[in-house]
Amino acid sequence: MLRGAMFTMALGVGGLLMAGSVLAEPVSKQYQANLNRSSCESLARGADFLASAQVESRNGLVGWSWQAGVEALAPNQAGLVSLSLLDAYESLGEVSYLHAAERYAEALVAAYRRDNDGLFAYKPDIEFLGRLGKLLSEPSYTEAAHDLFLHQLSRSPLGADEIARIAEGRKSRPSLLGFDGALAIRAALAVGERAYAHQLADALVARSAQWYRPTKDLRFSLISAAALVPALEQLDAAHHARLVARFRADLTRLQEAEGSWLSNESQVTAYAVMALAKSPLADQRDAAGRGAAWLKSTALQAGSFATFNDYMPEPFVGEVLHEVSAEALNALALACRAEHPRAN
Repeated sequence: MLRGAMFTMALGVGGLLMAGSVLAEPVSKQYQANLNRSSCESLARGADFLASAQVESRNGLVGWSWQAGVEALAPNQAGLVSLSLLDAYESLGEVSYLHAAERYAEALVAAYRRDNDGLFAYKPDIEFLGRLGKLLSEPSYTEAAHDLFLHQLSRSPLGADEIARIAEGRKSRPSLLGFDGALAIRAALAVGERAYAHQLADALVARSAQWYRPTKDLRFSLISAAALVPALEQLDAAHHARLVARFRADLTRLQEAEGSWLSNESQVTAYAVMALAKSPLADQRDAAGRGAAWLKSTALQAGSFATFNDYMPEPFVGEVLHEVSAEALNALALACRAEHPRAN
């Protein structure tokens, strides 16, 4: 899902003073309109973009490409994008987002029925089907999610086995183990496998020194830590409070003045917002608000989000990856619900 560092060199220009929604320096005119949009409006534009970017291949598979403008489907992205569309639907009530998500679910379940032994489902697929099945009270989705999870259990009967398997596959980038583990915990919880989720979490915590390496690999360490925070809190907030507090403190300390993380990186910023938004500490919730405001301010003309954005005009921004746009929507959905409690 995550590739290596997704940087394209560009000239940085200025920044935004979010609190007053005032431009500190002249930047590309295309971003001015973002300052007048609410988080919910930015969420809607981004969800419209992702719903319209859904494609169907010749063999009937439905999904999204890795990068905007590229035709080939990226199966490891579809679950993440579909989850963001569910967030948008639950926040805004726009049924077109739900319909796009259902279209992917129907294609995924059909593929599973054709080849239930050979189909490989990614963990966001399992979480997505479990969540959609619960939302719609649709047993075909719920059952498929659980069957796909059991299929994965056949290779890793214990949570520690699965973390060890992932760690072996991440030898070249060990700092991503926390991110992968967070996806696994969320998938397990989505299908009611709480005991397995605890095993996953315990194994991740035991290995935290191996993957949380902020002095050696800050970018992926922060993504892992930030992705893990809401997963651990959903699982057992009290039990994991000490580790969660450490991760949140590190994230807050590393936020930059304009509200982003790591020199205007959208992906790290999105996960940091999700990690901090429900903190019990006001300063950390404020940091999440500044991060969401920065994301909102960087929305591109199509409603999408670039991997990084220095407020240069398009195309002088980072790549437009559907996963990153989806992660930005997950963060903006939280901001939207904070602005409009009725959206909860």
